[in-house]
Amino acid sequence: MFPKLNLATACCVGISFIASSVNSADLSSADFRVRSDDGYAVEIHSQLSPIKINKIHNWIIKVTDSNNRPLNNASIEMIGGMPDHDHGLPTEPQVTEEVGPGKYLLQGVRFHMQGKWQIIFTITESGNQDQAILNLQL
Repeated sequence: MFPKLNLATACCVGISFIASSVNSADLSSADFRVRSDDGYAVEIHSQLSPIKINKIHNWIIKVTDSNNRPLNNASIEMIGGMPDHDHGLPTEPQVTEEVGPGKYLLQGVRFHMQGKWQIIFTITESGNQDQAILNLQL
């Protein structure tokens, strides 16, 4: 599958939704919002809008639990790639810090071509691990 990468934040206007894992219900508070298998809400905000091909940018990822409480001191990893092309991201984005309650900075995101992308967030907190999937089309 995709190479394992560390993570933290989002996307924007030039991207459309392509999978049921994306919920566009509340785009006023997040560029993208997905739910993990166990109910974490993952809001993804791009610091580059619209996203451009071959432009390095950062994401802010906000994670809340099923009671809408910020998930602090979590470990967030990201893997991503193009399933139809069987390759990962061209960069290795890293979560560099927790910038607020349940908010994490992911630096070094870059998409190098148009098409269908899949981003998998693995969230670990207090020994519990969960995943959320963002499917997007550039």
